[in-house]
Amino acid sequence: MSVVKKNIIGFSVVTVGIALTGVVTMGIQPMGWMRTTNVGRLPELAAVQAQLLPLDACEVEYGSRRGSGGRRWIGSQEYAYVTPCGTPSSYRISVRVPSERRVSDVAFDMRRSSVSAPWKILVDKDQTAFPALKQSLEQLAPFLLTQYPIERQKDADLKVRLARERQERKDAERALKEEAKNSYPE
Repeated sequence: MSVVKKNIIGFSVVTVGIALTGVVTMGIQPMGWMRTTNVGRLPELAAVQAQLLPLDACEVEYGSRRGSGGRRWIGSQEYAYVTPCGTPSSYRISVRVPSERRVSDVAFDMRRSSVSAPWKILVDKDQTAFPALKQSLEQLAPFLLTQYPIERQKDADLKVRLARERQERKDAERALKEEAKNSYPE
């Protein structure tokens, strides 16, 4: 076997090893695919599924959970983080949850591929009891349906305002440069 072929095979083995390590690492995270279970198809959650179907979003994250390494906490009981469909998962709308709608000791992620798809409700069964999960979903669903569109509009308005202010600053800088450039006699 030639040296080139050996190098290609060696490179391929290393690449596959790195990819598998990444997949396993992501899977063992607190809400990773190896630790969570999709309970979205349970008949007891059918009413919540029906209620949340019109929500114009593809991800909802709620609840505190231990971060990687178990040292710090991530997530929140105070906010539900909602990701609109068609946007990067790093783009999230924060919806403040009133104290009367919060349920402690609950953490879940909801995901779906499109606004017409059913929700996957991902939980760590060892950390979240089903009655608490159901109560939390029942309390959050109507609230998210009304509050999320308001927060999303606020976010859009803020982006428009910031873009306008940025453009005004650029225009002012350009005018100042032009004025300074034209202020000297020739």
